[in-house]
This record gives sequence, structure tokens and C-alpha cells, in this order.
Amino acid sequence: MNDKTNKIINETELFTKYKSSYISAFIDLSIHTFLMSSLMYSLWYFRNSLFSILIIPLFSLLNLRTFIVFHDCGHNSYTPSKTLNYLISNLLGILVFTPLCWSWHHRNHHLTNGNKTNEMKHQYNETVPDSLQDYKQYNRLTQISYKIIRNPYIFFLFYPIYYFGIKQRSDLLRYRLFNKYPFPQSTSRIIFEMMLSNISVLCFIYYLYKYEIILHYIIIMIIFGFIIFSIFHNQHTYNPSYVIENEKWSQRDSGILGSSFIQIPYFLKYFFMGIEYHHIHHINSKIPGYNLQKYHEEVVSKSNMFDNVVKLSMKDCYNNLWLVLYDEDKKRYITFKEADEEIRNNKDN
Repeated sequence: MNDKTNKIINETELFTKYKSSYISAFIDLSIHTFLMSSLMYSLWYFRNSLFSILIIPLFSLLNLRTFIVFHDCGHNSYTPSKTLNYLISNLLGILVFTPLCWSWHHRNHHLTNGNKTNEMKHQYNETVPDSLQDYKQYNRLTQISYKIIRNPYIFFLFYPIYYFGIKQRSDLLRYRLFNKYPFPQSTSRIIFEMMLSNISVLCFIYYLYKYEIILHYIIIMIIFGFIIFSIFHNQHTYNPSYVIENEKWSQRDSGILGSSFIQIPYFLKYFFMGIEYHHIHHINSKIPGYNLQKYHEEVVSKSNMFDNVVKLSMKDCYNNLWLVLYDEDKKRYITFKEADEEIRNNKDN
């Protein structure tokens, strides 16, 4: 038997060791700000040059990291100070067109991931809202329309535009006004944060227009949106799946069984900022992204706690984009092809 099997990991000590610090956050943010400023200047300087073709995808990846820093601030994990996290997230949210109150909606994701009967009635998987049983009930025209909309090349390219541009700027207020479950934020705070974000984003768009890089930035946001939604989909949509009833659900299992470990190429790790270690993030969202890899490596070296975490290669991630429905009978995610075969088999029988 492996010696590390019986070792007990003191997770409180690990958290204390790898929680955020002012020095680590300052170093990380300083490097990120320097790179972001350099790329923004380069984007303007080479705006009429073919060299911008190289800057745009690099900027898209850096915007991915910007969103992850923003996301960590929303969890109050990036720095030890809530005030600093609030200020940083409001500033970075401008670059990724996202209001800080987005973090409330994301909080619900952490509380319900994989829980199909959760009391909040939140979607247990936000990129796969329908089951095979739902799909069977649709008429043929609706099925065809759904196939078109959920085609990965269409959904992951165009849905982020709708999401960042429209959806998240109205959903939070609608949830606050019409849903009955408790909110950690008041209506006035949500309205304030949304208005602050909208005004700031409009000023930023004017800046982009004034300096003739608005089209460049639109392409950056499209690429960024495709990447981040593809990642989010793969963080929770794979087989074997973790979709269970409320009585059996736990935060820990939601991390270890319901969140993947994506095998990111080494040269891309800086841009992903540890979000590929998503199993740890769902176990304890207070660990900042810049420490997740260190946390993972120490746990793996001392115990078998993460042995059951699903690892996804880049090829797995691409193939998982076609998982669009959940089969409640077989308890697995399936493709449209598998769904149509199931329907044909049922008719033949």
C-alpha cells in the first residue's frame, strides 16, 4: 500500500499556508498590470499593422487572467482585505465588461453545482440546462432549433457576447426582485454596482473608440468569451458525472467529484492562473488562484485525497464541448447524436 494513503491532511494548516497575502497579491497584480498596460499600448501602437494579429490572441489570454483575478476578488480570496478586493474587482471588471455583483450569481453556482434538487432552484449545470427527458418532449422543430443554438461552434462563440453584453446586466436585478430565496446583497447595492459598471464600461468603450482600437478589442472579447465559456463548461461537464439529489450533495464532493482538473499546457499556465485546479477551488474558494497549484502539489505528495478527481486533457476538453444533454437514466452527459439514437431505438422497440 502507498505510504501516503493513510496520511491525514490538515486542511486548516494548508489553508493557512496558502491563503492570500498582501505581498503575493501585490507581486501578482504588479506583473499582471505591467503586462496588461504593455499590451494595451502595443495594441494601440500597432493598430494599423499586421502585428496586431499576434497581439489580439495574447491579449485575449491575458483578459482571461484578468477575469480570474476579478473572480478571486469576488470570493475575497485575492488579497486579505475585502476593501482592496472590492476596489480591484471594480477596476478589472471594466476590462472584462462584468459588474462586481456577478459574484453573487457565481456564489450560487458554488452552492449548487451538481445538486439537481437544490432548494435555491439554481441550475445544477449552467451550460447544460436540459436533460434527455426534456429534449424528448420537444417537438421536431424545437429539437432542430435547439441543436443549432447548442452547436459548440455557435454556442461558445455567440452566447458569451449575449452573456457579457446583456444577460448578466439584467438577471441579477430580476432575481433580486422576483425570487424568494435570500440574497447577500441589497437591491440598492446591486443597482449601484450595475450602474457603476455600465457607466465605467461605456467610458472604456469611448476610450477604445477614440484611440481607434475598438474593433480590435471586440475581437479580443469574442476570443476571451469563447475560451472562458469552454473552460467553465469543462470544469463541470464530463463523464462520469456528478449530478445527485440535495440529500446526498456536499460541498466537498462537489469539488472532488463534480469539478475537473484540466491539464493545461505549461506555457499557458500563467494565463489560467490555477483555475484548472478547479477541484480545489470548489472545496475552498478562499484559496487564491496563484496558490492553487502549490496547494494541489502538496496534497498529492502527502495523500490520496485527489485520486478520484477527473483529469481532462485538451483533447478531452474539445470532445466534451459536444456534451449538451444530461441523461437521468444513465446518469451521464450525452451528445445530440446519442440522444437521437436513443429516441430512434425507443421508437423501434
